[in-house]
Amino acid sequence: MSTQLDILALEPFYGGVRRHMLETVLRCSRHRWTLLKLPPRRIERRLSVAANWFAEHLKSHWSGRVDILFTSEAMNLASLYRLVPGVARQPSVVYFHENQIPTALSPARKSQDRRMEGAGKLISRLGAMPMVAPPPPREREQDLELVNLNTATAATEIWFNSPYHQRTFIEAAKLLVGRHPELASHNPMPEVAAKSVVMPPPIDLNLVPYVQSLGKAPPRDQRAIFVDTRDANFRILNAALSELASRGEKFRLITVGPIQDLSDAWPRRTISETDDLAQATGLLEAGVVLSVRPGASCDIQVIRGLQAGCKPVLPREGIYADLIPATLHTECLYHFSVDDLADSLQDAVNPALEWNSPDFRASLKQFEAIAATKMFDERLSHLAVSHTAG
Repeated sequence: MSTQLDILALEPFYGGVRRHMLETVLRCSRHRWTLLKLPPRRIERRLSVAANWFAEHLKSHWSGRVDILFTSEAMNLASLYRLVPGVARQPSVVYFHENQIPTALSPARKSQDRRMEGAGKLISRLGAMPMVAPPPPREREQDLELVNLNTATAATEIWFNSPYHQRTFIEAAKLLVGRHPELASHNPMPEVAAKSVVMPPPIDLNLVPYVQSLGKAPPRDQRAIFVDTRDANFRILNAALSELASRGEKFRLITVGPIQDLSDAWPRRTISETDDLAQATGLLEAGVVLSVRPGASCDIQVIRGLQAGCKPVLPREGIYADLIPATLHTECLYHFSVDDLADSLQDAVNPALEWNSPDFRASLKQFEAIAATKMFDERLSHLAVSHTAG
């Protein structure tokens, strides 16, 4: 078999880290990639109908060679196979950026929810900000909550962006199977676990050094807090910032992502989600990189923030405990509560407590674009050879 494969990539939610990863892979891979994509709007809608859209496009317009199909968990792969049976003859890889199985099934989420009990009472005591009502629970139809499991079952291999994500997905999927008696006769979980692989996403780590090399990096402002608001918990964020302001601390925000649920009580500047260069510049300007995503399986802004020398203020849950050396956990990781976050931010923005950023290169090496893409290439080649031999 040729060392260069023809890979058809279908991405139903082309934005954020999904966009960045695919752009990086297409630039660095030795294989030939063809990418079909949809804009990043309403993940539940993508789970429902993306397979139909791609199936119509493939049946009407596609005539190229395919050695491997590559898609993400935003696709219902089982539905795509039913609509385009010819695609099912080739091996497939599904890359899990997120876990779309209902979070109520996740043990980690249950623990988080217990810690957040009473947060609404605390928010109501803080009068310095307008109240932001918590979002209503998302109601999913029974078939929609099974999409990720069906996709994982249909795929030849499933790749996860971190060990944390692999572990929590399998835990949540086991609970989901237990809720559906019709799956008892054929439990898919042993097969799903056997074909799951951890493959860190290739990330372009040259942007921060590039901005520095231009000599245009802005002065560091320790009171500037960089926060990616996509999938952020705004209740905790607004309440903690309000508590921080009530303590007399001065700060400003540099944000990426939606801000409609973020209080406008504090100075802020918003950067476009697609302007990677401006994001790198903002991280070099900020003194703090903040996350309010307790179950994040990957976080490109935090990865770049560590590279840029920001003081990390991160939840103890998710990938963050693996990114931060154990000796720095007490200093950089917070329990997901308003008080603990406010305390951590107060220390982080205090100029008297200067942050001497350690060398995080060992933690970030796994994401380096060329090396991580090479791992992708080798795994894809192995998959194609195994399929041919089989």
